[in-house]
Amino acid sequence: MNILNSIPLVDFTDGVVTTIISIVICFAIIIGLILYVKNSKKRKNMVHNKKKKNDNPEKRG
Repeated sequence: MNILNSIPLVDFTDGVVTTIISIVICFAIIIGLILYVKNSKKRKNMVHNKKKKNDNPEKRG
Protein backbone atom coordinates (compact mmCIF):
# COMPACT_ATOMS: atom_id res chain seq x y z
CA MET A 1 0.00 0.00 0.00
CA ASN A 2 2.93 2.33 0.46
CA ILE A 3 3.61 2.23 -3.30
CA LEU A 4 0.08 3.44 -4.13
CA ASN A 5 0.29 6.36 -1.73
CA SER A 6 3.60 7.59 -3.14
CA ILE A 7 2.28 7.86 -6.71
CA PRO A 8 0.47 11.19 -7.22
CA LEU A 9 -2.62 10.24 -9.20
CA VAL A 10 -3.90 13.78 -9.70
CA ASP A 11 -1.56 16.75 -9.73
CA PHE A 12 -3.15 19.96 -10.99
CA THR A 13 -0.45 22.44 -9.94
CA ASP A 14 1.16 22.71 -13.38
CA GLY A 15 -2.24 23.00 -15.06
CA VAL A 16 -3.40 25.70 -12.66
CA VAL A 17 -0.20 27.72 -13.11
CA THR A 18 -0.41 27.41 -16.90
CA THR A 19 -4.06 28.45 -16.91
CA ILE A 20 -3.39 31.52 -14.74
CA ILE A 21 -0.45 32.57 -16.91
CA SER A 22 -2.47 32.16 -20.12
CA ILE A 23 -5.38 34.17 -18.70
CA VAL A 24 -3.02 36.99 -17.69
CA ILE A 25 -1.41 37.00 -21.15
CA CYS A 26 -4.83 37.06 -22.85
CA PHE A 27 -5.96 40.03 -20.74
CA ALA A 28 -2.70 41.85 -21.51
CA ILE A 29 -3.21 41.30 -25.25
CA ILE A 30 -6.83 42.49 -25.08
CA ILE A 31 -5.88 45.62 -23.11
CA GLY A 32 -3.05 46.33 -25.54
CA LEU A 33 -5.39 46.08 -28.52
CA ILE A 34 -7.95 48.37 -26.87
CA LEU A 35 -5.29 50.98 -26.12
CA TYR A 36 -3.93 50.70 -29.68
CA VAL A 37 -7.39 51.29 -31.17
CA LYS A 38 -8.00 54.27 -28.88
CA ASN A 39 -4.65 55.83 -29.79
CA SER A 40 -5.18 55.30 -33.51
CA LYS A 41 -8.58 57.02 -33.29
CA LYS A 42 -6.95 59.97 -31.51
CA ARG A 43 -4.37 60.21 -34.29
CA LYS A 44 -7.12 60.32 -36.93
CA ASN A 45 -8.90 63.12 -35.08
CA MET A 46 -5.71 65.16 -34.80
CA VAL A 47 -5.43 65.67 -38.54
CA HIS A 48 -6.23 69.29 -39.41
CA ASN A 49 -7.48 70.15 -42.85
CA LYS A 50 -5.47 73.19 -43.80
CA LYS A 51 -6.41 75.07 -46.95
CA LYS A 52 -3.96 74.70 -49.78
CA LYS A 53 -3.42 76.76 -52.91
CA ASN A 54 -5.27 74.38 -55.24
CA ASP A 55 -8.30 73.63 -53.03
CA ASN A 56 -10.71 75.71 -55.15
CA PRO A 57 -9.43 75.70 -58.73
CA GLU A 58 -12.84 76.73 -60.13
CA LYS A 59 -12.57 80.18 -58.43
CA ARG A 60 -9.37 81.00 -60.31
CA GLY A 61 -9.73 83.91 -62.62
